[in-house]
Amino acid sequence: MHAELCRDAPNRFLQRVDAILPLGAVGHVVVMERLFPAAEDAAIRLCAALGLRGDSGWRPPDGLALGGLDRDPDIAALRERLAAAAADGAARLPFWGGYDIRPANVMADAAGALKLVDPFFVAGPKIIAAIVARDRAALARLPEGALAAFLTIPPFENGAEALREAAAEMGLLGAR
Repeated sequence: MHAELCRDAPNRFLQRVDAILPLGAVGHVVVMERLFPAAEDAAIRLCAALGLRGDSGWRPPDGLALGGLDRDPDIAALRERLAAAAADGAARLPFWGGYDIRPANVMADAAGALKLVDPFFVAGPKIIAAIVARDRAALARLPEGALAAFLTIPPFENGAEALREAAAEMGLLGAR
């Protein structure tokens, strides 16, 4: 979703995306400009200027001076595009998490210009809770192959077997 936003609605605070290529049933490879760590103080100001609070837990420090960044036309345009994408995600994606706008998701290009990366998230703990609760109806809303892919992410390397077994028992791994 974010890669499509970068490709389809360019903004100086988004990275350049040159291509989005399929990878397996539910994955993608995104060919984009190389980015580098951003200065934390600048990243904090960018996140605060966007003014979009989500469930990731980050909040800007009280009394932060934004130097007019919150009134920048590119910030306003990005804020609007992010809000539209978040509404779309909440309406159509199961286990939508919301905004993940925080300094750790801001990088810089080679010239030092700030770029917002990964501004949305899927609520992984809700997926795990649905597996544990054997909520097949909720899990079946995931695209085919998405649950199997989710269970391969690094935090599950040691300990996802019980989750995999529960998902398999519900007929949610493999062909549906």
